[in-house]
Amino acid sequence: MLGSVVHQCEGDVLRAETMLRRASETASPADRPYVLDLLAPLLISRGLFPRAATVIASSVADPALETGRLALRAIVDAATGNVRLAGEHAAAARERAARLDDDVLRLRVSQRLAMAAYYRSDAFEALEEVAEGLRAARRLSAHRAACTLHSVAYATYYSLTGDFEAAWREARALAREAELGGDVSCLTLARVAAYELAAERGDAHEMTAVRTALDAEPLPEQYRERFARGIADTLRLAWAGEFATCRNVLIVLKDTVGRSDSERALCRALLALVSIALCDDDGTRRFSRQAISASARPQRNLAAYELRYCRLARALGAIAGDLVGDVVRGRRAADARFLRDDAEVAALLQLCSTAVHSSRMPTSVRGYAQVVDAVRERLALRPQVGPLTETEVEIVRLLASGRNAPQIATLLNRSPHTIRTHIRNASAKLEVHGRIEMLSRARSLGILAEPM
Repeated sequence: MLGSVVHQCEGDVLRAETMLRRASETASPADRPYVLDLLAPLLISRGLFPRAATVIASSVADPALETGRLALRAIVDAATGNVRLAGEHAAAARERAARLDDDVLRLRVSQRLAMAAYYRSDAFEALEEVAEGLRAARRLSAHRAACTLHSVAYATYYSLTGDFEAAWREARALAREAELGGDVSCLTLARVAAYELAAERGDAHEMTAVRTALDAEPLPEQYRERFARGIADTLRLAWAGEFATCRNVLIVLKDTVGRSDSERALCRALLALVSIALCDDDGTRRFSRQAISASARPQRNLAAYELRYCRLARALGAIAGDLVGDVVRGRRAADARFLRDDAEVAALLQLCSTAVHSSRMPTSVRGYAQVVDAVRERLALRPQVGPLTETEVEIVRLLASGRNAPQIATLLNRSPHTIRTHIRNASAKLEVHGRIEMLSRARSLGILAEPM
């Protein structure tokens, strides 16, 4: 049992689980409940809830462990969707815990009840249990227990309340307690969380420091596959102007099996911005519209971070569309009510109409604003062709040569609908109506040569 705890602290969770399983097979009837009481939380931490339920059910009731066992059942019930039964088990565990005269046992129950409340999506109760547990952990100098509590608080703020500043504070507190307790596993979680949040905050210095620490050791698979970490990588690449690599990472991230609709929408919105930097305005329009469409009607009861992804996708998609002249669609997207409900994400929309610098954006979205800054800088380096994009100029010149939309579509390998959209956008930018006015205005701007 001690060996498994050491392996868990070192970050080797699989080896810790293997040792506990073997110990459960060879332990005496008196010791086996204690082994299973360590094994079940380990399985829960890995998301193996059915296995944890089997372990809990196979454990012979022990008076000293029964309160903690009830709290474990509350976690598994909540995580597997049986919220009512989870609430009943949590209430029973809380009542028993109030009568315990053992601070260590009460602390253990607080940890588990906090996690059960999180899985029931009860943010208030989760944070109350965290606060109570942290008071006990400080009295006992129980740094590893404090790690678990801070990790629950981080998850609650990040997933349930959407308070990213509080999530940032909890990630840093988790790192401090993990270092004091010598828990490599929790320290890795804290660093990954800090890396992801630092990216959204646009804090390149913090990202570099954390990334250096993460790269020093092989990263466990569950952290390598985190969507938020992939987004953090793409933001960092975009800030550095590595747009081609950024596009490749985003495409893989978008197409990974199991991605949610909101995650794919955010990838498309970022791809729309990256396409501008790569002079692919058609790609920008396509990805922008896909991002706006996918985030149009977010499902009810989304986790806070999923709803945030929807809002970010819509805001960034609107900005990308605006930058390539798809103004009407972008402004309609920006007017969504659910987008205005998040003042910090909605603030990004200032980047549509004005050249506001990212440093003036709210902290929680500054990383995304920095991507817009980088794209604008690359856009400014393009050859100047008046108010029109290079594609629009090409189409206007083909119109001037006497071709119609279907003929231009054939020449450029585009659909007639796409060509007509370019023509409408060009007309809007030139503030004209009709082909004759558009060609006249284009000549006056030097986009077309004067007829001989």
